[in-house]
Order: sequence, then C-alpha cells, then structure tokens
Amino acid sequence: MAGEFVLDNSVSIRWALQDGSATDRAYADQVLDSLEGSAALVPGLWYTETIHVLRCYEDDGKLGESALEGFVYHLGQLPISLDPASPAGTQLAVAAVSREFKLSGYDAQYLELARRRNLPIATLDKNLRKAAKKAGVPIYRVCA
Repeated sequence: MAGEFVLDNSVSIRWALQDGSATDRAYADQVLDSLEGSAALVPGLWYTETIHVLRCYEDDGKLGESALEGFVYHLGQLPISLDPASPAGTQLAVAAVSREFKLSGYDAQYLELARRRNLPIATLDKNLRKAAKKAGVPIYRVCA
C-alpha cells in the first residue's frame, strides 16, 4: 500500500450523493481513486454516520433504497478499516481534542485518530480542516 490516511465522512458521502461544489466532488473522487494504492482508517462512528446521512437523503426522496444498499455494498469492497482502538479507551482523548479545537465530539473522533496514528486526514469539513492545521495533522493530498 502506498499509504494510509484517516477518511472523514464528509469525503466518502460525496461518493454516494455527488453533491457539493465541483472542487469538493473532485477532491472526493481523487480520494476514492487513491484507494487503489492506499488504505483508509475510520473511527467506528463512520459507519453509523454514513447510514444516518444516507437515510436522511432517502427520507427526502433524493436517494432510493436500492441506491443506498448498493452504495453500502460498494463501501464494503474498499480498503477501509475500522480503528482497532476501543471507543471506551479513546473517549477522554476525544473529549480533550473536542475541547482543545472546539470541535463536535463526532469531528473530534476523526482528528484524534489522525493524531494518535500520525496519519493525514481526508476531509472536506472546514472546521475539521482548520483544527487539523492547528494540530499539525496534514490534510490528505492526492497526487495528480
């Protein structure tokens, strides 16, 4: 593998929804393409967050049930691994990151994982990008 990075839901959800700015979609597509030679690491929250966002779009009529199921199946085929650390073992660190960088507990999980594992983070979330910069965590860059 060329490398490992932390994958934020703000990127992976673009793969299903194809919304957001052209720049955001292009970045998300480049991250997806990069998984041919790299691997992503996610906190356990990522799975629930993904389903939550997809179900909201399904409830709004913007995504069908078969599209949701197909996308979830596709995600399962990608080299995306769950952080092996116990959530109970990281909760105080997540709280500290949330407090220090004024992030939601959700976003703090991604930043805490990237810091702990010394990995770049792929994110489109502006607050998370700003916090990553302050924390010295690089934003995952895809070589063109």
